[in-house]
Amino acid sequence: MTANGPKDALVQLAALLAALAGMVDAIGFLAFGHVFFASPDASATVLGANLPGSIDIALFAGAMLFSFVAGVTLMTLIANRATKFRRTLVLSGTALALALAYVALQIGISFAPAVLLAMAMGGAFCIFERDDPNLQEAMSPSAQIVGFGEALVGERYDTDRRLTGLHASFWLAFLLGGVAGTSAWFAIDAQSLALATGVAGVLTLWTLLIERELTPK
Repeated sequence: MTANGPKDALVQLAALLAALAGMVDAIGFLAFGHVFFASPDASATVLGANLPGSIDIALFAGAMLFSFVAGVTLMTLIANRATKFRRTLVLSGTALALALAYVALQIGISFAPAVLLAMAMGGAFCIFERDDPNLQEAMSPSAQIVGFGEALVGERYDTDRRLTGLHASFWLAFLLGGVAGTSAWFAIDAQSLALATGVAGVLTLWTLLIERELTPK
């Protein structure tokens, strides 16, 4: 556990999850094209832009958005039933979905890997559902850009100056995750999805340690 305690560890976890989201976004885009599995706002743009002439792409983007929402819904239902270790449970679901996506990709099941990737990322967005709003949006680069701009103005009015660095670090983590995912795809191709699954698994174990520290003795 970090020297500053489990609360600060949650912030570090959020940054690493932002990096994982960026990694999966890049791998998914390079593997399937057209859509961004961890950025539903970008996929919505793809859907709208392709409706007039490229109906196949539009349908694919729409299906991925639906799968993302399905992942959010499923993980929200599961998390609401959890009495403790809620974050660990949700992240376990994300890791499992990523693992299943990798297996489906390896054995050549069409469409299923993309659906599972979208569901995995939708579920991941629920990890901090009951936490600080800044953590809830850690995996959304659009939200971090907006938050960074707001925090810059807020500094003039003596608001919490740490928010500027927080939003910047989450956005940078997503970017670096995207670079890592792209590099992994070109280096090891589909095995990069196994790498992302391994990262999610390690983060799940770390989340369990954090939540054990947060649980009242």
